[in-house]
This record gives sequence, structure tokens and C-alpha cells, in this order.
Amino acid sequence: MLLLHRWTVAKQQSEPKLNEDASAVSRQRRTYVLSDGASESFSSRRWAKVLVAKYLRKPSIDLDWLRQAIASYERAFDREQMSWSAQASYDRGSFATLLALVFDDDHQGVNIVGIGDTLVVLDDGEELCASFPYTEADQFKANPLLLSTISDRNSRLLEDLPTAYWRLDRNPKARVYCMTDAVGAWLLANSEERLPILRSLGSRDEFVDMVETARAMGDMRRDDSTLLVLGWE
Repeated sequence: MLLLHRWTVAKQQSEPKLNEDASAVSRQRRTYVLSDGASESFSSRRWAKVLVAKYLRKPSIDLDWLRQAIASYERAFDREQMSWSAQASYDRGSFATLLALVFDDDHQGVNIVGIGDTLVVLDDGEELCASFPYTEADQFKANPLLLSTISDRNSRLLEDLPTAYWRLDRNPKARVYCMTDAVGAWLLANSEERLPILRSLGSRDEFVDMVETARAMGDMRRDDSTLLVLGWE
């Protein structure tokens, strides 16, 4: 499977630079990564970008991987030059999700890491066949475990990293959708009606219109929203 579309829209369209979602793609490495920075944490946009870039270079999360990612994040800041309030925020850490897909050499299977509430779903062209790490819309109401720039906060995740493996076939209608939580919760709340909407999208403008319409109707939470669409050529 290859990347067909990659779209994102900020919580406020007038401020795209404040979008805290990040994604990275390597067709050669068959790797697709998506991260959603937690808005309430310090510079989560930077942390999300570090995580996707790091995973693309080294697709294996362990203690050393996280130490290197945190060091890369910290190099962007000079704590001593911050105000006391910024220092306090910085010391509380930054948090972000990480969804990563690495396809087998023959693209007949995909290994998935799903930390937090960024969602991947498998669509065979007729119905939603699988979703990970959530399967129900209500699961988005809980506070997810996220990757943190505070090392001690990551111990539980490293003990039991959320992973999955999906077998695929060459169904030309099949699609894999990767999405941040606002889109994921919207989809799982009524996948029978909403999955066909995702299938019909052909441009970023159409994606933006879909998101803004759902927001206006109260069906989708106003948040940064990103969608990656993978399929067969």
C-alpha cells in the first residue's frame, strides 16, 4: 500500500502554524507515521515533529530511542532564558500520541504501533474491518497514555507497548485510514454512514469542507484534524 492522500486542517483555519499534528512518510521504508501533540502541554507541536522524524529514521521504540528523542526536543530550548512561567510549563513536559505503520516487504501485512488516541482503520471497500488502538467512540472520552518528554512518564508504555499486526490482501478497493482523534471519534461514532464519506474524498478542499461541516453540526470536536489515506496503486 502507498500513500494516496495526506490532509490536515488546524483547529482554526486562520492559524495553520498552530497545528500540533505531525506526519512523516517514507515510501522506500514502507513507513507511515502520525502524531498529535497535546494542546495543554509545552510546545507539543515540536514534540510531535520530533517523534515522527525519529520513528522514520529508527522504527523501534525502546528506552534509548526515547532518550534520543527527548534530547533532540530539548536542544530547541534554552530553559535559563525562559520566564518563570515558561520554565514551569516546560518542566511539566510535552505529550503526544504516536501511530506508526511499517508494511512488510510484499505489502501483504503491516505492523502497527498505536500510542494514545490516534486511530488507524482498515476498510475493505464494503465495511470497516478493523481499527486500532480503539474500536469504540466512547474510548476517546478517557485520557490516553501519551509519550512524554519526562522520561519517568513513559515507563508504563514501554512495559506494554500497544501493537498490532494486520494481514492484507490485494483488494483494489481496500484502504487504510490514519487519523487524529477528532476524526477518529467522529468516524467510530457512526462508521456505517461516515466511512463512505471518507471514501468519497478526493482533495484537501473536500476534506476541509467535511471537517468544517461536521464541526458546525456538532458531530466533530474542534481540534487539529489530520487524515492519511493509504491504498493500492
